[in-house]
Amino acid sequence: MSFSQRVISELRRQLALGDLFIFLYLLVIVRQYMWVVPNNRLAWTLTLALSALLWTVHLRVKEESEERTPRAFWLIVALPLLLIYALKFAFPDISVDVLNHRLIQSSRGLLGPLFMPGDFFPTIFPFNPSSDMLTGISRHLLGYRLGTLINYFSLLYAGLVLNKLLRPFIENARWRCLAILLTLYTEHMLFEINNYMVDLLMLPLLLEATRLALHEDTDNKRLTRDLLYAAVYLGACIAFKLTNVVMATPIILLFAYRLLRRPGRLDLQVLTRVLLAAFVGLLALVPHTIYIYRQTSSPVFPLYNKFFVSPFWPEMNIAEGRWGPESWWETVLWPVAMFFKPERLAELPVYSGRLTVGFIVALICVLLPRIDRRIRLLSFALLLGSLLWSATIGYIRYALYLELLSGILLLYVASRLASATTPFRKQPLKVALVCLTGVILLAQFGAATHYAYNYEWSMRPTLFKEPKPYRKDLRFVFRDRRLVDFLSADEKALISGVDVWIVSNIMTNGIEVLLRNDVPMLAVHNVQYFDMPQSRKRFGEALNEVRGRRMFSLSMVDNLKESLEFIKNRGLRTGQITPITVPFFSQQTRFYMVLIEIFPIPKPVPPKRTSPDPTVTEVHAPLNDDAFNAVMTIPNPPARLRTGQKETIQVVVRNSSNYLWPARGEPGGKFFLNAGNIWLYSGTYELVNNLDGRTTIPHDVYPGEEIQLPLQITAPLIAGEYMLEIDMVQEGVCWFKDKGSSTLRVNVRVE
Repeated sequence: MSFSQRVISELRRQLALGDLFIFLYLLVIVRQYMWVVPNNRLAWTLTLALSALLWTVHLRVKEESEERTPRAFWLIVALPLLLIYALKFAFPDISVDVLNHRLIQSSRGLLGPLFMPGDFFPTIFPFNPSSDMLTGISRHLLGYRLGTLINYFSLLYAGLVLNKLLRPFIENARWRCLAILLTLYTEHMLFEINNYMVDLLMLPLLLEATRLALHEDTDNKRLTRDLLYAAVYLGACIAFKLTNVVMATPIILLFAYRLLRRPGRLDLQVLTRVLLAAFVGLLALVPHTIYIYRQTSSPVFPLYNKFFVSPFWPEMNIAEGRWGPESWWETVLWPVAMFFKPERLAELPVYSGRLTVGFIVALICVLLPRIDRRIRLLSFALLLGSLLWSATIGYIRYALYLELLSGILLLYVASRLASATTPFRKQPLKVALVCLTGVILLAQFGAATHYAYNYEWSMRPTLFKEPKPYRKDLRFVFRDRRLVDFLSADEKALISGVDVWIVSNIMTNGIEVLLRNDVPMLAVHNVQYFDMPQSRKRFGEALNEVRGRRMFSLSMVDNLKESLEFIKNRGLRTGQITPITVPFFSQQTRFYMVLIEIFPIPKPVPPKRTSPDPTVTEVHAPLNDDAFNAVMTIPNPPARLRTGQKETIQVVVRNSSNYLWPARGEPGGKFFLNAGNIWLYSGTYELVNNLDGRTTIPHDVYPGEEIQLPLQITAPLIAGEYMLEIDMVQEGVCWFKDKGSSTLRVNVRVE
C-alpha cells in the first residue's frame, strides 16, 4: 500500500460526523478573517487552505474514540428524526426570521463583510453571521430545500455526543439509543429540524464542551487538550449566538471545578493553560467583533447600547417584553412557572414541560446523597443555566441545551432506579418512580410528535395533509439554488435593472438578496436608526454614494401603503410601481409583490423669515426627523428647591435644525411643540416624572432662531438629589432627545 493510500485509509478510520462539522465550523470562522481580502475568489481559496490545515491538526490531536457508534443508532435515532425532517422539507421555508434576517446574513457573510459600499444597515440587527454562513454553505451546496439538512445532521451529531455521555449509565446499546432519541425529541428542536433557524447548530458544541468538563483525568496533556477544545467549542457557540454566554457560564465553572480538584496547587503552568484556552476561545469572536466595532463603535451592536453607546442606535438596551418572566420572583421560579405560561415562552405557544421536569430533578440530584458526581455536576449546570436563562431571556428557543441536560438527568434517575441491587419487584416505590419517569418521557414524546406535526416556524403543512402539493414541490430538489431562475423572462429583465435595493418593509431583504446579492441595500423601514443624527447622516452619505444608480424596492402587496410611507419619510419619491410575482423556489409558494422605482429628492433649502412679524403655522404630522434638533440653555438654573416647590425658570431654546418649527398643532394638543422638563434620580438617571412643566412656543421658530420660554417646574415631593432635564417635545410624537437631540441637565437638591 502506497503512502497516499495509507493516509486515506487512516483518514477514513478516524473520520466521524463531528469531524465534518468541525471543518464547516472552521470554514465560516476563517472566512470572516478573510473579509480583509477584497477578491472573493482569492479569499475563499485562502479560507479553504487554512481551514484544511487547521482541520488536519485537529484530526491528528483529537482524542481517540472509545467505541464505534452503535448500529442501532441509525435505526432508532437517525431514522425517526429523518421521518420528522421529511414531513415538511419539500415546502420551502418562509418563516419571518429567515426572510428578514437569516438569508441576508448568510449571503453577505459568505460574499464578504456584512456591509458593502453604499449599504445602510440592510438588516436591523447585524449580529455575527457565523451560524447563518454555515446554513448558507449547506444551501449553496444542496439547494434551498435540502440546505436544511445541516440541522438534521446537527441533531445526529448531538446524539453521538449524548451516546458518550449516557454510556456510563446505560450499558445496553439499544436502550441507550432509545434514550438518545427521547432526549433529542422535544418540540422546539423538531420545529427547527427542517428550516433555517440556527439554534440546533450550537447544541453538539455545548454538549462536547460539557463532556470534556466532566472528565476525571488529571493528566496534564489530556487536561490541556480538553481545555483548548472546550474553548474552541464555547467560542464558536458564542460567535454563533451571543446569548450562549448564558449556557457557556456553567460549563466554564465545571472546568474550574475540575481544575480545583487536581492534586497540588494551581501553579503558573495551569494558569498559562487557562489563559491560552481563553485566547483560543476568543479567536472565533474577533473578526466580527472588530468589524462591527469599526462600523458602529460598539462590539455587540446594537445590544446593550446604554453601556456601549453607539451613535447609530438609541441609547437603550433591546428588550423583548413579550417573553419570559414578568417579576423577580417569577424569574427565580420561571423554570417551573413557565409550564403554566407557554404563551410567554415563544411565538409558538406550546410546551411539553421537559425543562420544568428537569429542573425539579436537578434540585433532587443536588440534595440527595450518593448521586454520581457527574450527574451532580450536570444538575448544577442545569440549575445555574436555567436561572441565568430566566434572568436574561426566558425564551424557550434559547434553552434547547438545558432541555437536553434535563433529558439526561431524567434518564439517569430511571436507569439508577431500574439497576438497584435489591430485586426490583420488591421495591414498589422504585417501580412506581421508574414508571413515572417513563410515563413523563413518553408523554413528552407524544406531545412533541403532535406539536411537530401541527406547528413549525413557517407553519407549513405536512406530506400527509397536502400530499399532492408536496409531490409537486419535491420535483425542485437540487434545482432550487437560484431564486431568479423561477421568475418569468419579463420579471428577470426587471430585476436585472436593479442597481440599488431600498429595503422598505420586513420579509423583503431576504428575497431581494436572493434575487440580487451584488448591489447595495439601504433600509428605510428600521425606524430606530433614523432616531439618531449620526445614522441619518450615514444614510445621506449612503444615498450620495449610490447617486445616479437605478434604485428599486420590493414590497408585499399587502404592505404597499406602509412601504410607500417609509420611502416618503426618508426623503425619497416613487416612480413606476410594477406588479411582480415571485415563485419562492416553488410554483405553489408565491409572493405577490410590487417593484417600486425610487428617486432621491433634492435636500430642501432651509426656510428663512421674510417678515419681521411673528408667523403662526399649523402642523398636522410629526416633524421631519432632522427637525428634532434643539440647543437649550438656562440663564439662572435652580440649585436648591423645597419639596413640592413651584418655580418658574427661563429657558432659551435655539432651533439648530434646517427646518421650521410650526407654532400650532391639532385641537387637543397633538403635534404642538413645547418646552418641558423631566425629573430623574441623580446618579442612576431613573425616571421620577416626565409630566411636569410644559410651555408652548408662541410663534414659528425658524432655523437658527432663539426663543425664551418661561417654564414652571414643580420639585419632587421627596427630598433628595435629583437631575432636572430640559428638552423640547412634540406632543403625541416624542421628546427631541429620542431623535438624538441634546438635552440640558442640571443637578438640583430638593430639601
